[in-house]
Amino acid sequence: MNTNINIDAVMKCGEADGWDVRADRQGNNTIFEFYKFTPAGQDFYFTASMTGNSIDSLADNIEEYYEGFDPDYEASLWIEPDDHGQRGAPYHIKDIVADMEEAEEMVYGLLKAVRKIA
Repeated sequence: MNTNINIDAVMKCGEADGWDVRADRQGNNTIFEFYKFTPAGQDFYFTASMTGNSIDSLADNIEEYYEGFDPDYEASLWIEPDDHGQRGAPYHIKDIVADMEEAEEMVYGLLKAVRKIA
């Protein structure tokens, strides 16, 4: 299968799920950057790689990211020393955590969509 067809399929799949998708070919790998705003308006992104033409390798890489995603840790990155949100994060810690839980669900939704690419 043509690698460009798979890259296009991934980009269309991600965009249909509300993600801004960028792809960069690096030898036999394609690095995808997935960008999306969380429900609270935080700019959220992550990268995942596809080896060769393998959509399964991309889905596995997204799943690995999803399984390792820790909403509490991610929320802690947005908390200032005064215990409130910074750089566009919600003001209250509980709202930041809830938003990162939503980000985790966004990644899961993308994973399910990518798994459906034939």
